[in-house]
Amino acid sequence: MAGPSQVEFPGKKKQRLQMKGTKKTNDATSKKIQRSLTHLYEDPWSHLPDITYSPVSKFGRKDAVQATIKEIEKIIHKKFDKKWLAKKMMAKRADPVAKAFAGSLHASFDTDFSTVGKFSSPSFGTAAYVRRGDGKPGYMAGIQNFSHITLRMLPWEEHAKRGYYFFSWDGGFVSTGLHPNPPQEWLADVLNRSRFDFVCDQSSDQEVWLTDGLEARAIIESQSNQLGYIRLKFHHGPIVAIGFDQLEKAGKKDSAFIHHLALSMLPPLLPSILDITAIWMPNGWPANTAIPKAALDAIDEVLDAWQGLTMNEGILSQVIMERVIAAVDSGIVVHHDWFADDESTIRNDVAQRLQGSDEERNLCACILIEKMELIRTVNEGVTIDSKGRTTERDSPSLYLREHVSCGDLLSAFWEDCGKAALVRFGLTEQESELLWIEQLEKPKPFGKFLKSMDEARSSARQRAKFPSQEQLSPTVEHLQFLVIQSLLNGLGSAEQHATKRAPSVELAAASWSWLVAVGRARGQEWHFDDLARERGNVWSPMVKQLFECGQLILESNDEILVHQQSTWESIIEELSTLTQ
Repeated sequence: MAGPSQVEFPGKKKQRLQMKGTKKTNDATSKKIQRSLTHLYEDPWSHLPDITYSPVSKFGRKDAVQATIKEIEKIIHKKFDKKWLAKKMMAKRADPVAKAFAGSLHASFDTDFSTVGKFSSPSFGTAAYVRRGDGKPGYMAGIQNFSHITLRMLPWEEHAKRGYYFFSWDGGFVSTGLHPNPPQEWLADVLNRSRFDFVCDQSSDQEVWLTDGLEARAIIESQSNQLGYIRLKFHHGPIVAIGFDQLEKAGKKDSAFIHHLALSMLPPLLPSILDITAIWMPNGWPANTAIPKAALDAIDEVLDAWQGLTMNEGILSQVIMERVIAAVDSGIVVHHDWFADDESTIRNDVAQRLQGSDEERNLCACILIEKMELIRTVNEGVTIDSKGRTTERDSPSLYLREHVSCGDLLSAFWEDCGKAALVRFGLTEQESELLWIEQLEKPKPFGKFLKSMDEARSSARQRAKFPSQEQLSPTVEHLQFLVIQSLLNGLGSAEQHATKRAPSVELAAASWSWLVAVGRARGQEWHFDDLARERGNVWSPMVKQLFECGQLILESNDEILVHQQSTWESIIEELSTLTQ
């Protein structure tokens, strides 16, 4: 039965159908394909890998690469016979590479290349080609685009899976059989085409390729340097070294060097032809001290990720340095510099690297000395970042990241080591405790803290004259606070505390008793209820005695200070009994 008639409307554009996997070519692409196919037809032997080994039968089987080349030789001898090529390119049992070769030779008879196939692979690249026969598209693309250094290896991927090695460079394409023996020209070409500017040093018997800033002798002996570098030791002799500073210069469009190197051989198994190591330790690391095993393991892990293309090459050096520093098990690391943790080194070297005033650096040295003693005791280290945040380290070492300032370090360690650091700084135990608590409870910039140190020390010395007594009732403790506050900071300061709303009658009575004792009660009655004023009036004579005793304590010299302190303690005991 006839189908429905087709209706065309005026102005409707005609649809052009295009086969999937093909594209329309421009004039330049058509000419390029024509030149490639012409070259294939005229010199087909140049599109085959050179055999650099002696084919040997394996377990009675023929050499696979040699067998494929013999099949291709038969096709080359029949390249004039288009009809024969048409049969060969469709043969079911033909060698896959030979079948693609026959199809490519058949395409060389064409004259119209306006529509071609397009091949794309994340690993081997993209190319246009003419599809003929039943061959694999990638194989035909590789044969027809022989100038594409990576893509021309693709037809031989099945041979590579069977253990045969191929090396491709701008000037050659060889198979080395079952043993990876890269030609000397291959390495030179691959390095010259990479994103790095290598220089070949042949001053010694060892061939060394290195980037700017590295020394051949140090590379040969695997010596660490300030820059750090990746060392690639090829099994056939040459050594390649890439400085960490060059790795960090990767542009957005630059392909990874390891990817570039791996895709110049098939199979892309770099461990079969080279060993990769990274050489770096923090500046100042003792020359005769071995690198911690944890650091070596961390480096191997990072390099494995790099070879597996799961590590961004631009951050490779940073990751290696971070992992090595994380494994350092002694001393202090400041950014990328290592220092011993003895007192002299901390004062003269470590503290001087920190941003801050001389006084801040001196206090930082004191707190670092105390912190390192604590780290060695608990066997756990600390890392401080540029914002003063701390994280624990498994090893007993200290790591100060770049741009850590004196303020960051002092803030991070103040709670644990601030008191001991102030004692080491030159303060007494009592002064240190008072200043440490004050800074802990009401922190202020350490620059201001140190500038007011003389005043604070004087206040701390005055406060330290008053005996410290434990297990006082809240009422007596409040009374003692008001008396000492008024003696050290003035009556007005204490009055502000006394006139605040008290949470209990007892505390309100204590505040009223102090106001009466120092003569500041007039006009403040409305702050207190009758019961609080009544109790406070009873306590005020004893509070006045405490206030007068406190004045004598501040005026006393060392000879009579002990007597006045004893009097103070006695009055406090009487107040404790009176206020029960």
